[in-house]
Amino acid sequence: MADRKITPMFNDYVYEAIRRIAVEQGFTPDLFSVDFDEETRLECDGYVSFVFKAIINGDDREFTLWCKVPPNGDERSLELFKRECFFYRETLHGFYEFQAEKGLSEESGDGFYATPKCYLAHCNTDAPEPEALIMLEYNEAFEKWDWDKLEPINVEHTRLVMEQLGRLHALSFAMKEQRPELFEQYKRAGQPDSALITLMKESFDRALITMRTRFESEQERIVAVKDAVFESLKKCCDPATAEPYCVVTHGDCWINNLIYSHNENNVATGVILTDWQSSRYASPILDLCYFFFISAGEQFRRDNMDSLLHHYHGALVDFLAKLGGDAARQFPLTTLLRLMKPYRDLLGS
Repeated sequence: MADRKITPMFNDYVYEAIRRIAVEQGFTPDLFSVDFDEETRLECDGYVSFVFKAIINGDDREFTLWCKVPPNGDERSLELFKRECFFYRETLHGFYEFQAEKGLSEESGDGFYATPKCYLAHCNTDAPEPEALIMLEYNEAFEKWDWDKLEPINVEHTRLVMEQLGRLHALSFAMKEQRPELFEQYKRAGQPDSALITLMKESFDRALITMRTRFESEQERIVAVKDAVFESLKKCCDPATAEPYCVVTHGDCWINNLIYSHNENNVATGVILTDWQSSRYASPILDLCYFFFISAGEQFRRDNMDSLLHHYHGALVDFLAKLGGDAARQFPLTTLLRLMKPYRDLLGS
């Protein structure tokens, strides 16, 4: 895939949609300009989308958007782009509404809001001219993407990821029980298919190549268990064997898809999960094992995995209770540890 050259899907729909969002954001019609940051117009690691910045100027202010468009002429990438659109437009919207019903606002800091704000997620390839665009918030605090992929992850940053994964998964457990008809839509849209499994394999392999320098001393061990770990992860994606504990997962949770924010003392204060094209209905173990295998070394897992899994489950317990659920019944700690054991044995942790 590294040699593939596919042009991005830019057309009038993209430009008109950006102009429409500008007006919605208060810019005076016909009195603003839109410029594109060519340095960010690149094909992403996942190759499902091209990402660029759209910079809107007018009324003595500037507003910047992250924009994603799919490649032209690539059906698999287009299907995965549609999956990400569905997540932002339907699943995430439903999650936010459900939290609001429970009195858990973004401002309270108690809910799951660890995603970029989405202004538009649309994909209609049946139109006379294809329409495909995702527009997300741009925040200068995230400009660095805030983690060097070649630097070892630490406990401080991992705890933030565990907390947000716990909340994300708790939402599924709550909605499966309390809003089953609505949640059924998310289940169906998130069912794995051959394209998604292939993407996971390719993403998995690329991530390991990226991490090769950081875990150079562990390469022999990684190569020895890589295929077994992937096959185990693939089993996590089969609801037939993973129920009744399946949830909406991120599906590609590693350092490259995390954006951290820090305070003036460089202390990590939050994390946002990006790139949801691999989101699927699967075991929560998929997100946990994927993260720990790709983003953490063997010694880190041995020293910290127990406490981090407890932190993940503690976040899930607390949030699920606020949503009206009961983790002791729906996903107890003993179940989490039992499901994690085969992966821990493979990983030597």
